[in-house]
Amino acid sequence: MIYQHIKTILTCNLITMNKIAVTIRKFDYKHGNYQNPSSKVLHKQILKLHRNIKKNDAIYTEYSIEKDSDKTKYHTHLLIHYNNKKNLYNQLSRFIGGNGWKIRESGLETFDECNGKYGLIHTEPVFNELDYRKYMNKQEQTKTLI
Repeated sequence: MIYQHIKTILTCNLITMNKIAVTIRKFDYKHGNYQNPSSKVLHKQILKLHRNIKKNDAIYTEYSIEKDSDKTKYHTHLLIHYNNKKNLYNQLSRFIGGNGWKIRESGLETFDECNGKYGLIHTEPVFNELDYRKYMNKQEQTKTLI
């Protein structure tokens, strides 16, 4: 009974929340070199990011970690349901040591981008949630954080 009640609350909140697609390319700085973190380390870092955003906003995060085209480095795709955009962008930029967001245009698409000391983030609106989930699941099943 309690589980059903929680499920109903989450479903109602998800319908009214904003959605954003986020791609993160993260670097770690170790021994004077920039290194791409392992998949295991990225999972821990995404969990920490989720907790930091959740301190000031009710959020729901789905994410997957996939290898780059060269098969040696990783990047992360996230689908974040949120209410407070300012908090979200502040925490995302802190995550990579960034200090400002820029609007970039690529063809007909427009997205926000933040470059930082420890990586790069770009965000874009989600027009078709189901298609984005399929895209995220192409190499690895998504994980969900509530």
